[in-house]
Amino acid sequence: MNHSLLIVFIFINLFLILYFKRKNSENTKEHLYRVFCIQDQLVSEKNKKDKMNDSINNLAELEENTQQQLTAIQLKLEFLHLFSKTNF
Repeated sequence: MNHSLLIVFIFINLFLILYFKRKNSENTKEHLYRVFCIQDQLVSEKNKKDKMNDSINNLAELEENTQQQLTAIQLKLEFLHLFSKTNF
């Protein structure tokens, strides 16, 4: 009789161990999934920020080029104006 109780006790303990291990495994999987989603969102936000910074840098470069072209056009106009005054 004591052997039977011992075997039943061992089986109950094994069942409880397996049950809680599986439950903890599910909790761990859920936690890891949440962490993965948060990391994915952070990477996505970082990529958006990097793209925005690239766009800002491109706009600044375009503005600088445009300003240089406007300065060159202004100098040409001034030259033409002075040239036209000296010819007449």
